[in-house]
Amino acid sequence: MTVLHVELVPEFDFGDDVVLLAMDTAGVEAFLTPLRQAEQHGLSRMDHGGITHEFSIEPGAADIELHDDRVVWRFDQAKAAKIIEMLTGMSQSSGAGHYYVDISEPARTLVISHNEWTSQSFPLARFREL
Repeated sequence: MTVLHVELVPEFDFGDDVVLLAMDTAGVEAFLTPLRQAEQHGLSRMDHGGITHEFSIEPGAADIELHDDRVVWRFDQAKAAKIIEMLTGMSQSSGAGHYYVDISEPARTLVISHNEWTSQSFPLARFREL
């Protein structure tokens, strides 16, 4: 089973809204592959569990569009490289942890979480195992 969950979470971090990307190790690998492809080629896409993830590298971008059946990830080259570095470290660890990444929309923070939530313990409104 691959856990890959993305959601806008109101009042998550000291009352601030965040975009939460929660994954297990397999989810990190699944997300990392198309992000690396986008970093190299400008665009990529992943269909996973009924959700289409579109990745785009654009100058000055740091935003995420969340839809019911689609997520659009837009980052500039530097932000994509930083996230790839974080995810690479996570993929090599069996432990739990998270990183905070500054973004512009739909919240100011992306929380990238590894092995911190499971379907049994996820505290938020909904959870998708993909």
